Amino acid sequence: MTQPNPSTAQARTIVDELHRHGADYVVISPGSRSAALAIAFDQHPGITTRVVLDERSAAFHALGRAGATGAPAVAVCTSGTALANFLPAVVEADLSHVPLILISADRPPELLHVGANQTIDQVGIFGERARWTCTISPAESVRDGNAYWRTTVSQAVARAVGHAGRPGPVHLNIAFREPTVPVGDDGRSSAEPYPFSIEGRLGGRVWQRHDRAHPGGLPLSGADGKRGIVLAGYGDFDAPALKGAADRLNWPVLGTAQSGLRTTDVVTTYHHILAGGVPASLLPDVVVTVGKVGPSDRLGALTGLDVPQIHIDPWGTWNDPRRHVTSMLQADPVATLRSVVPADDDGFAVSWAEADSRMRRALDEALAMYEAPTGPSLARALSGAEIGQLVAASSMPIRDVDGHTSRVGRVIANRGASGIDGFVSVALGVSSAVTRTVALSGDLSLLHDASGFVVDPQGDAVFVVVDNGGGGLFDLLPQAEHAPGFDRLFVTPHGLDLVRLGEAYGALTVVVDDVGTLARSVTSRAEAGGIHIVVVPVDREIDLKVRRALDEVAGEVCSGLS
Repeated sequence: MTQPNPSTAQARTIVDELHRHGADYVVISPGSRSAALAIAFDQHPGITTRVVLDERSAAFHALGRAGATGAPAVAVCTSGTALANFLPAVVEADLSHVPLILISADRPPELLHVGANQTIDQVGIFGERARWTCTISPAESVRDGNAYWRTTVSQAVARAVGHAGRPGPVHLNIAFREPTVPVGDDGRSSAEPYPFSIEGRLGGRVWQRHDRAHPGGLPLSGADGKRGIVLAGYGDFDAPALKGAADRLNWPVLGTAQSGLRTTDVVTTYHHILAGGVPASLLPDVVVTVGKVGPSDRLGALTGLDVPQIHIDPWGTWNDPRRHVTSMLQADPVATLRSVVPADDDGFAVSWAEADSRMRRALDEALAMYEAPTGPSLARALSGAEIGQLVAASSMPIRDVDGHTSRVGRVIANRGASGIDGFVSVALGVSSAVTRTVALSGDLSLLHDASGFVVDPQGDAVFVVVDNGGGGLFDLLPQAEHAPGFDRLFVTPHGLDLVRLGEAYGALTVVVDDVGTLARSVTSRAEAGGIHIVVVPVDREIDLKVRRALDEVAGEVCSGLS
């Protein structure tokens, strides 16, 4: 079938091949040079499109979608600085191993380096952060580009999901000549029809299939017959199978909020158990870290012990910020643990489980003594809400979720680069794939990406916002005592009415100052659908007082463990 012009043929072919590879969700930011792509994506019956005004927000929206599904999501932008706004999300996707396909429209070669409008050098703009970058030359009526375009798409998808390396972002830079709308003459430019076939392989098959295999297990030197601990963080592993492998060894598992391992028999209160170091009765002979652990810096008490410190990652990612690891293994964590000879069951795992249970009861009782909302009490309350997916912002929200939320299931958070940027968009991207998505945010995280609410269609999500008038995390850092101009330079109080802000963006916004009703309020709003913002006022001084009181309680519990 003849296409009206080469650019339309090129866009339709690329879109079709992306869909054959499983891309079914595309985030589009408006622009002229990218018109052929936007129209082709929007007209494809198997693809859902979202229009996001701000390219920075658009890329984070796609990041949230991909993080929730594990499948590549696509973000499309026009030429010029539009592409530069993708960079923050690219950084996070790189460090978090999230498959992201970024497609930018570009000017044709004859318009480069001559001062043409909205034209920059787009090639390689993301540097080594992109797993792969490819510029696709303009389509021509005299050349059949079908195989060229489809094999390029096949390779882009393969690279994004980890073929020949770690999963992460890829960048396709596509040069388009006008017209970029599906006509032969748009009134200011004209082109000959594209005469070649743009059909894909029969039966909806992809043009090029790609398969990959994870590495198998490796011997775990020095672990046979020992008392070990598994620290499970964010990574690419089978969470239930990892827990089963640890149980066979009689090793306790400390599961971070992002591990997907939080169940009734996984240790979750380690932040407070380790408040004064590792209790003597809980000292291990070997520590195995799987994935990227955090955000609690108190895990350093375990990873700093003078025992074998082994890090296992199937992609070979070098996660050792404290430089404590004694052995780095690029291997399958489950297969590796299954190769270890179990220790005699001397009750070591039971001791950790009992410590966790005692600590949980003590923390819950201590929090119940305070009526005023605090970060820890909000995170604890959300454990009782009926949530499909919890998304936590960086800074204090993810720390509070990690320390006080016991709900089963993985928590999504941008902990690759740990920025607060793009949070609204990430949460909305997650909600496109998971119903009943709830996002716990600080006030600054919400403000930083408020433009992310400008999306069509807007979707469904509940945002619970800790409104403490700025960056409460800094109250816990040295700046609080030693930095001149502390409030203005670090806390950055904004003085904005978040209710009016939320209403301006079309969100159903309320204030909730009773932690006891929070779970019920969040559940009902998640059931109702639409965008909701629940603003919870938090006094920073009371919040800090409660955190210190919890550490005192933790010390009392730990004194009975040694």
